[in-house]
Amino acid sequence: MYLSGRSTCEKESKMTDENITLNCLIVPIGELVNIPCIKVMQAISIRKNGSYIDLQTAIRSRLGAPFNNIILKKICIIQAGGIEKEMDGYEDTISDYFSEEPKAEHFHITVYPRSE
Repeated sequence: MYLSGRSTCEKESKMTDENITLNCLIVPIGELVNIPCIKVMQAISIRKNGSYIDLQTAIRSRLGAPFNNIILKKICIIQAGGIEKEMDGYEDTISDYFSEEPKAEHFHITVYPRSE
C-alpha cells in the first residue's frame, strides 16, 4: 500500500501554524481582585500575527462578566529564562515575542488591570 506525503500529525500541525497557545496568568489585584480562582490561569489561542488589541480582546472574552469590560493596564511577555518585557500596545505582534510554540508547562503572559 502506498501512503502519500504527509502524516496526520503533520496535517494537523499545518492547520494550526497560524495560531499559538499562550498560558496567561491574570494578576488578581485592583478591579480584578474578585476574579474567581478558576479564571486566574487561562490558555489563550490567538493568531501569531495578532496584535496587543487582539490578545487583550481574547483575554477579556475569557474572563466573562463583569470582568470582561475591565481595561487591562499591561500585558507582560515572559520568555525563557524569566525575561519579562511589556508588550507594545500599538506596534508589536505575538510573533515578535514567540517565533515557535512555547513550552506548555510555563506561563507566557502576565496580565495586570489598569491602575486607578
